[in-house]
Amino acid sequence: MDPSLALPARGVAAHRGGAAEAPENTLAAFRHAASQGVHQVEFDVRQSADGALVVIHDASVDRTTDGSGRVAETSLASLRALNAGGTRTPVERIPTLAEALAVLPEDLWINVQVKRGEDIAAEVAEALVAAGRVPQAFVAGGNKAGRSARAVCPELRVCNLARQESRSAYVENAAREGAHFIQFHYLRGPLEPELARRAHAAGMRINFCCAPGVAPSTLEALFAAGVDFVLVDEPQRALEVARGVGIAPLPRPLRADQRAI
Repeated sequence: MDPSLALPARGVAAHRGGAAEAPENTLAAFRHAASQGVHQVEFDVRQSADGALVVIHDASVDRTTDGSGRVAETSLASLRALNAGGTRTPVERIPTLAEALAVLPEDLWINVQVKRGEDIAAEVAEALVAAGRVPQAFVAGGNKAGRSARAVCPELRVCNLARQESRSAYVENAAREGAHFIQFHYLRGPLEPELARRAHAAGMRINFCCAPGVAPSTLEALFAAGVDFVLVDEPQRALEVARGVGIAPLPRPLRADQRAI
C-alpha cells in the first residue's frame, strides 16, 4: 500500500459492496462501489468445505446464486461453478477473499466481516497480511474473532460486533477489547450522540448498519449524531447526501501508480 495515501475520516460504506446496485458480495459490486468513490467497502467471509475463504453473506448459496446447499459443505470448485449474477451483470462468481482484495483500491477502508459461527478470523488476518492490506483493512466480528485476528497481526484493526444487552454495555465491551471500530445497528434506533462521544473518546470510529433506504434526513441525522461511516445498499445515492454535509466522494479514476479497479 502507498504510505502517502490518507484513509477517509468519514463517509459512505458500501454494504455487501452495495447490494441494491450490483449483485451483492461480487467483484462487480466492489468495482462499481469503488468507481463511485465510496469511502469504505463491507463484505462477508465464510469458509468452503475445503478450507477456502469465500465472500458470501448467507450460510447457504440458495438466495444469492442459482444453486443450493450450505457453503461449509461445498467445495470451492463447486461454489465457483455457481452463478451469483443479477440483472446488470448476468454472470458473476462467488469471489475468494484474495480476489476481492485484489480489485479494491488502496485509498478506502476494507471492512471484512467474519460471519458468526465461522472460526476463521486468524485465516482472514493472514490473508490481509499476505495481500498487504493491513493498513486499510479491519476484521469485524465478535470478541473471539478480534482476539484471533490480532494474535496473527497485532497492528490489524478490528471492529467489535459483540453487541450486548444495551448500547452502553456494547461501547464498554468494545473499548475493553481494544476495538478500533464499533458498529451500531438501526434496529436499535438512531444513534444517541452521547454514545457516539463515548465511543470516540475510547478511540473508536463508528459504523452504522444499515441505514434503511437513503433518505437524506436519515443520513444527515446519522452524520450529525457522530456516525463516521454509514453502511448502505445504495451507495450512489448516499454519496450525494454525504456531499451535502461536506463529505466528498473519493476521486476516481485512480492515479496510474495506484491499484487498478
